[in-house]
Formats: sequence, C-alpha cells, structure tokens
Amino acid sequence: MTRNLILSGGIYHPFTETSTAVADQLAALEITSEITGVAEGLRRMQNEAFDLVTINALAFTMTQADKYAPLRAEFAFDIDEQGKRALREHLNARRGLLGLHTAAICFDTWPEWGDLLGAAWIWGQSNHPAPGYLTVTHGARSFQVWDELYCGLQLQPETRVLATARPASGGEDQPILTAKENAVYFALGHDLTSVMSSDYAELLRLAARRAMSPTGKVT
Repeated sequence: MTRNLILSGGIYHPFTETSTAVADQLAALEITSEITGVAEGLRRMQNEAFDLVTINALAFTMTQADKYAPLRAEFAFDIDEQGKRALREHLNARRGLLGLHTAAICFDTWPEWGDLLGAAWIWGQSNHPAPGYLTVTHGARSFQVWDELYCGLQLQPETRVLATARPASGGEDQPILTAKENAVYFALGHDLTSVMSSDYAELLRLAARRAMSPTGKVT
C-alpha cells in the first residue's frame, strides 16, 4: 500500500473539497490518502513515514496585507522547527513531496521551503490574474482548463519545468508543473472546476508518480 498524507486547509480556497477530489484521483494509482490539517500533519510526520506527502493548503503568517487581519486568529500559521525538520527528513529519505497550487505560498518565514519545493511565491513579484481559461502545454500535448494562473514564481536553478500554461486570451507561458529531485510542484487546482477535470487528473497522477520516482525518469 502506498501511503499519502494530504496537508489541507487555509483561506480563499475550497480545500476540503479539492483535497477529497485529489485523494479520489490518486486512488487510481493505488495510493491511499489521509487528509489532515497542516499542523496535525506535520506532527504526524515526526513519528510516521509516508510514501508521499501532498500539501494542498495555504499555511502562512498572513502578515503581508491588512486584508488578512480579520482572518489571522483562525488561519495564520507559522511553521516551527519540528515541522521544518519533519519535511527535511521526509525528503532526505527520498520519499515524495507534492505541492499543489498554494503550496508555493506556504511557510513564508522559512526561506528554505522554496529551495526544497523548487518553486516559491515572492511577495511583491509573484501575482495572479482572475481565474479564466488557460492553455496548458505538456510536451506535445495541450489542453484548456479553467483555473487560476500563478505568475512570476521563483524557480531554483535545478528545477525542471515539465508543463506550462498561459491565459487562453494570450500572454506569457508560466511554469505550472515543476520537479526538483523528489519534490514536485503542480501550480493548478484553485477549485473543483479544474481539479475535477480529466486533464487535471492526468497531470496530477503524473506529478505524484514523478514525486515518488527515485530516478526522476517519469515524464
């Protein structure tokens, strides 16, 4: 049995619904997923080994703008040293890490997080337009999906771009599927509109297989 722990939760996104859909789609690979909150999941990682850890969450300090002030008491999150160690040790053991959509924004007080994931949201640089139709390109294949496109992410030099997307109305290609060793970041998945699509599910399963591939040969 392949065990996957999904760390889920945060603001502005229907994480309960999308995490459940992600778990259902990964079940086609015989991956058994458990869904938990971020703090609880990081605690569990200190004592349990998982083949894959998926972060479908927006876990950050929420100090970047006044608009977050009313939500901080309930949703603000600052990763502690034990949580950092759990993620490092998971990756050092060559087990898979899959970050979805808002994962690049998580753990904003921990600069190393972007190094581990291979992609990072940079406040003041990264941005996203309103959700709309995107043209996704993966190898020789392309398709359209309705989603929110992150722009201006910072990639590590070793990060490999596996797929890109741009607004269907035109614009620059942005990396939406990247890999660095056994960490994979899939930037799509704002809500069920995209997550329930067959094209999204296909890339999601590829991302999971790539994260769990010690050779990184899945393309």
